[in-house]
Amino acid sequence: MPVSVIQLTDLHLFASIEQDFKGQNPWQNLQAILQQIERQGLPDMFLLTGDLSQDETPESYRILSERMDAVGVPWLWIPGNHDQPELMTQYRPVESSVCLGRWQWLLLNSNSGQPHGELSVPTRNQLLEMLAAPRAEFQAVAVHHQPLLVGPQRQGFFHSELAEPGQVAGIDSIPLQDDGWLWQTLCEYPHVKAVICGHVHQSHQIERDGLVLYTTPATSIQFAPHINNFEIDSQAPGYRNLTLLDDGNIISKVERLNLNSAAFPKPE
Repeated sequence: MPVSVIQLTDLHLFASIEQDFKGQNPWQNLQAILQQIERQGLPDMFLLTGDLSQDETPESYRILSERMDAVGVPWLWIPGNHDQPELMTQYRPVESSVCLGRWQWLLLNSNSGQPHGELSVPTRNQLLEMLAAPRAEFQAVAVHHQPLLVGPQRQGFFHSELAEPGQVAGIDSIPLQDDGWLWQTLCEYPHVKAVICGHVHQSHQIERDGLVLYTTPATSIQFAPHINNFEIDSQAPGYRNLTLLDDGNIISKVERLNLNSAAFPKPE
């Protein structure tokens, strides 16, 4: 039967639940989003795809893990460039794979210690092993950094394909830098049906070589799309709702926080 997964990404939380982040309160946003999801119906699983903590403190991960545990459904997380994987594992393991119905999720750590993403040699080798010996009929991949660029006149490109990479600003200046290895590898396996990522703070659905990349709004601030820079967008925080069907197809929908909801406190 179909299974449902909700992706939350780019939470940018602080140890203090009162801390402001570029004009918003990340904890307030997350709490309101979780309440909205609980009213609409919980998924079979949550995937949290990185940049979970802005201050990279143990306390931020502790509070997040306790809040997600309280929701009452399975959840997993992977690190982003703002995260400290060793701190995350104090509260919950960073898993590499999980099966859900006829689907197996492959969870990749692209944290390089720098703003851009990289896949280590052990991560690449582990991925190749999981692709060669799948534990379910279909596979999907979650990674923090975007393996395809999202900006104007370069959407769907690899970073290595840019003629003048030094002219690129904004989020596409710090993508997954792997010369297209991840995407080209995944395209060799027909049972891989989709890739989801965080990092871009925007919603995109990009197809290349028969495989689809879904990027997802942040639960914190949004970046304005279609510009060659970082600029805060006015759209509401969001998340992605994925329904994984038994035939290998995916129904995907981006949901935005209802700012008129009673769950979202009004500014005084």
